[in-house]
Amino acid sequence: MEPVPTWTRDFLRVLGIALFGALFVTFLIWFASTGLMLQQNFDVVEADAAWMGICAGGMAFLFPLLFMEHRRPDDGFRRAGLLPLILLSVVVSAVIVTLVALVWPFFLGERAVPGTVAADLNSDPASFFLVLCFLIGGMAWSMCMMMPMMIGGFKVALWLLLPYLGFVFLILFAGVRVFENPPSLIATMIWVAVALSGLAALTVLAALRNVIDKPNPQLSAAERDAAYQRYMEDRR
Repeated sequence: MEPVPTWTRDFLRVLGIALFGALFVTFLIWFASTGLMLQQNFDVVEADAAWMGICAGGMAFLFPLLFMEHRRPDDGFRRAGLLPLILLSVVVSAVIVTLVALVWPFFLGERAVPGTVAADLNSDPASFFLVLCFLIGGMAWSMCMMMPMMIGGFKVALWLLLPYLGFVFLILFAGVRVFENPPSLIATMIWVAVALSGLAALTVLAALRNVIDKPNPQLSAAERDAAYQRYMEDRR
């Protein structure tokens, strides 16, 4: 088992991977814009608003994997300082991805429909804010689904598997809807509510981290010696 690193190291690691993921997704959007990206049936993947929405949704539901480290005793979800780590990581990572996404409209060219979020992301503050709320909400709720699965053991993962798979399709569909449409007030209010409720739910789950997965008691050297002595006496 690897030792648990410092809080700062965990935070910077998550942000670094989030930046790398955003750049990789940007590469996928650019690659699709060249017409060289093919599906399994050899149809060309179009670099359009739908593809942008799928990429953004994929970033959201894959976000919890940035924390996972099975070689650590806490599986990457530290027992001390988890609440501020997760909340800050969600918000700052969403900001990073949204800032990187400002270059996405350039790759769409004439395929971007004027007035939509996909076309105006880098020129319309309302579009920028809507995408930011979408990413915060998606990342937060994805973490709410995935964190108990990662730290709660096989039974918890089995119970949450189907809801999480349903969430995957939902967030991808929602991403397409966000990028294909204008940044309406109703859509913005909905995603603000999703983001705030997701952060609230994540706060509760992070606070219950040691309840979902109770830490193993650590014995002192004296306690281990006493336990060993009792064990030897029982064998006589």
